[in-house]
Amino acid sequence: MRVEKDFRNNHRLREWLETMSWEHETEEQFYLWLEKFFDEGNRVSVKGVACDLHDCIELFESDTDK
Repeated sequence: MRVEKDFRNNHRLREWLETMSWEHETEEQFYLWLEKFFDEGNRVSVKGVACDLHDCIELFESDTDK
């Protein structure tokens, strides 16, 4: 089953990414999970604008929600 998540802003997406990262013992495991999440055809967007793996990683690693 594919998942499509649409967030109302980058802050909410970042919160979701952080929550999902807590479910993994290491940051590397989280990144592997996130890569698999996208490889399986799941989608993430902010206000209808698609975000890819690299967008999510960049937002997760950034200090702001730009």
